[in-house]
Amino acid sequence: MNKTYKLSALWMMCLMLLSSLSFTACSDGDDEDTNQYIGGISLNVFGPSPVARGGVLRFLGSGMDRVTAIVIPGCGEITDIDVVSNEEIRITVPQTAEPGYVTLKTPTGEIVTKTKLTYSEPISLESLSPASIKAGATLTIKGEYLNLIKEVIFANSVIVPATKFASQSRAEIKLTVPAEAQTGKIIISDTSSEDTEAIPNWIYSDDELKVVLPSVTEVADLSDKKPGDEIVLTGNDLDLIAKVTMPNGDEVEFTVDGDKLTFILPENISDGNITVLPASGVEVVFATIGVALPSEVIAEPATELRGGDKITLTGKNMELIADITFPGVADAVALDSQSETEVTVTMPEAATSGNILLNTNSGTSVEVAIETQKPVFEAFASDEVALAGQVTIQGKNMDLVVKVTFTGGAEVTELTVSGTEVTLTMPSTQVETGVLTLTMANGETVETPSLTINAPEACYIPELPAEDAELKGGEVFIITVENGDKLTGVLVNGKEVDYLLNGNTLYVNMPQTADANTVITLVSSNGQVDYAIAFIPATNIKNVIWSGMTDITWSEGGRVVIPASAFKDVPAGATMTFCYAQKDQVWAQAQINYGNWTGINFNEGDIQFDGTIVPTDVYGWTFDNRETTVVLTQEILNNIQANQAPADDELYPGAGIIIQGNDLIFTQIYVEWEISLAVTIWEGEFICSGWSGNQDLAWGGYDWSTFKVGKSLIFTVDFVDPTSGWACISPRVGDGWGAWPSVGQIDLIPSAETQKVVYVPTAEDVEALQTKNGLVMTGDGYILRKIEIE
Repeated sequence: MNKTYKLSALWMMCLMLLSSLSFTACSDGDDEDTNQYIGGISLNVFGPSPVARGGVLRFLGSGMDRVTAIVIPGCGEITDIDVVSNEEIRITVPQTAEPGYVTLKTPTGEIVTKTKLTYSEPISLESLSPASIKAGATLTIKGEYLNLIKEVIFANSVIVPATKFASQSRAEIKLTVPAEAQTGKIIISDTSSEDTEAIPNWIYSDDELKVVLPSVTEVADLSDKKPGDEIVLTGNDLDLIAKVTMPNGDEVEFTVDGDKLTFILPENISDGNITVLPASGVEVVFATIGVALPSEVIAEPATELRGGDKITLTGKNMELIADITFPGVADAVALDSQSETEVTVTMPEAATSGNILLNTNSGTSVEVAIETQKPVFEAFASDEVALAGQVTIQGKNMDLVVKVTFTGGAEVTELTVSGTEVTLTMPSTQVETGVLTLTMANGETVETPSLTINAPEACYIPELPAEDAELKGGEVFIITVENGDKLTGVLVNGKEVDYLLNGNTLYVNMPQTADANTVITLVSSNGQVDYAIAFIPATNIKNVIWSGMTDITWSEGGRVVIPASAFKDVPAGATMTFCYAQKDQVWAQAQINYGNWTGINFNEGDIQFDGTIVPTDVYGWTFDNRETTVVLTQEILNNIQANQAPADDELYPGAGIIIQGNDLIFTQIYVEWEISLAVTIWEGEFICSGWSGNQDLAWGGYDWSTFKVGKSLIFTVDFVDPTSGWACISPRVGDGWGAWPSVGQIDLIPSAETQKVVYVPTAEDVEALQTKNGLVMTGDGYILRKIEIE
């Protein structure tokens, strides 16, 4: 029997006295600070006092978690201390405890209470009946002064207040066991849990109260069960069941009839334990289930499969299959038909050889091996082929081939295929003697025997420039060639260019616009060879579209005519400059027309020559210098093409611009524009307000491994509110949004206009981009339009 005592009438007065007490400690040299919660190890209050023997005694202060032992007169050192926090510890008062001062032992000394601990005597808990009880039944608690008890606490903090007791007297309490009650010791308390300021006496029962749970004599084995099967289990106290849960945690509907529990297995049933839960939430395993799976499965056909083929799978439990996953295909494929013994499915184009997965709703899959049909090599039309020549591969199932890769790395996807043959034109670079790899649409590959690659018979380049060579557009490209006697022409991106061959040295006049994707074609009398060679385009393009010495007049013979074809590749925003000389008089005029003789309005305003203003609606200009430059808008460029003279015009076929007038001698007309080397890596509209984040260029959004030191990042931005006077962009790395080593933020210049911010990342910045998952843009007050690399 576990007895504890209390003088309830005096308790609050004692607690008030205790709250005003101070405490001292006997230490080995360091004084303990006992002010309330000021740090160190200090005791602020303890209680309750009086306390019941067998009850809980609490100590509040600072550093309480460092107390190593507590000494109460009549007891040895108490080391079984419940550490609630660094501000509270608790102990259970032994039955041998006697009144006196309490000593707390700490690593730095002892703390002795200023007041004695006293004990309450009346309340006791003598017995619980019955010792094993069912929720909803009546529990009888016997003891002394139980009329003082305010609540009974079951395990897991399930509280029954005195207002819900069935009866209460000095010697006995009767109450109904709540549905949530669990097995464990019970507590009787002389204070309500709603009184948060009081420190109650908690008196524990000596023995645990066993709360009856639903049970089965033996856990049922439900092997090879299927969704939809009805399950009937026999057990005891089944009326206590509140829930029945499947292995995945899902609940199912159930019925209880006496000692029989009945439920239906759901579609997504999986292997594991089936449990029941009473209102207390204590799980009880009633059955283990091993879900039935498709078995003895045979695929027909299982080999030489192509995309689009229908596969029939036969076996047992085939109605359990939900869908099928093919190797090489991420998404599962729906079934074409299904029965208990057979399913059919169409093989996707991307499927590869391997195991298909027959997926069930339980989350379990069954594997079945399949093998795709492959190209079968038989022979080359010729085992030796000249570089850049025709290659013909003969065999079976050759129509499956979508790509041919040469030893050396060159890949060809432009193929002529049939069931028995693949024909292609060999590239002129990255090609070596060796095997060819035939790739199917699903990514599977087959290798051929070695193909011997000989030098081409047409003119070719034996050695291309080094990868790091800086070749520039607008300059002469010089390269060594072989079989130069066969050369008949040179094309750059499909257009003829001027060239000169001196022995084995070829000089090619490269266009200014030649860029990283330039293709140079050597045309020979016996074939042609293409080479992809990277050039750096000239940033300033200047094309002379007309030159001569023409004294313009209002009649035939005195007109400047520019073909519309001269403007074909000119971008909007380019400028056109007229070069001329004035004849010896004080006034001159030029009229600029489209090829159909309608005037061109360049929107440049009136242009003066001698102080006389000629209205623009006359389509006339006067000139005050020897060069006049206008801007070519997209509208003007479109009109040049749309309004050109017909190809069969007797005087000016295909003319895009016709100039006439008097007293001016035209010498040259050229167009000019700038080519940006910047590459756009992001474009859109991101409004950054309040340090939000754009992460499009992080975590694989852009391959920063190609970014090099010395490259510039160009941010095109607008102000959200130009009147605010401040905004900033803050480039960050992906992981943790950490700032770059060399820049935290870049303040913007207030502007209502779109502006470009150029930043050149340091080597440390580049390393951060490449090792910490790319670029995140944040900051405040700006609209991001574009990010470029130059």
